[in-house]
Amino acid sequence: MVRRAGHEIRNALSGVAVNVEVVHGRAERGQPGKDIASFADRARLQVGVATAVGDGILSLVNSVLAATADGTLKSASGNGAGSQIELMIYGDRREVVLADIERLASLIGVSVEHHDHRVILTVLPEGKSHSKD
Repeated sequence: MVRRAGHEIRNALSGVAVNVEVVHGRAERGQPGKDIASFADRARLQVGVATAVGDGILSLVNSVLAATADGTLKSASGNGAGSQIELMIYGDRREVVLADIERLASLIGVSVEHHDHRVILTVLPEGKSHSKD
């Protein structure tokens, strides 16, 4: 999951860099604002993706650490497609943490199943995406 999240952050930041460079180059040449605005909008969207991935990975890691500390972390053996992790998420920020994890999961090809405080994450084959309650 962390490898996939890192990949998505690099992709998003690369998109930001490319679009900002285009905006910079076109602004120097005095090209119309509308043409520049579309590249600026793409960069803004990529910053949103990078932020969602960052927030999600932080929420996931904090939840895993908390579940490890209280003994509620369960994980299936193996790596890659089909591997699972099960944890319990408690606290006042539970809904925010779960939303962050679900956004991350949708971006990196991990399914999320949750019932009350119990959350199961399953790594999907490359190129797949799915979240459910």
